[in-house]
Amino acid sequence: MKEQGQGEILKHSRWCLLKNPDNLTDRQAIKLKELVRLNLRTVRAYLMREDFQRFWEYVSPAWAGRFMDQWCVQRYAIRRLIR
Repeated sequence: MKEQGQGEILKHSRWCLLKNPDNLTDRQAIKLKELVRLNLRTVRAYLMREDFQRFWEYVSPAWAGRFMDQWCVQRYAIRRLIR
């Protein structure tokens, strides 16, 4: 990854990817936007994590289960396309 120059891009981006997007500083928000534009594996994992956060909003176990099933199917399809 370093030889492609992506190591430098990811440098100092840890908290941008770990923090709740609502709690990012302006500088971190800008860095996150730059990272999303690059479509790196790390960023795709971040986007999956953010998408999964909707799971915690469900009150009904049935709807939560349905969301989980759909989320897993989508991730499996994406994974097959990447390979």
